[in-house]
Amino acid sequence: MLVVEVTTTDLRKTRYQVESKDDIRKTRQGYKIETAGGETARFSEEEVESISVVEE
Repeated sequence: MLVVEVTTTDLRKTRYQVESKDDIRKTRQGYKIETAGGETARFSEEEVESISVVEE
């Protein structure tokens, strides 16, 4: 199982389960994450401090 951990500039961490690294995309508006549950999370580039992918 792959998990994406997004840390925002206010240091909040959010975790999303994804099928593969291809489910994380950099777009013109920021970042788009398609979760394993079929939901989509979007973040602007300005609000993201870091994005990491770990296998659990």
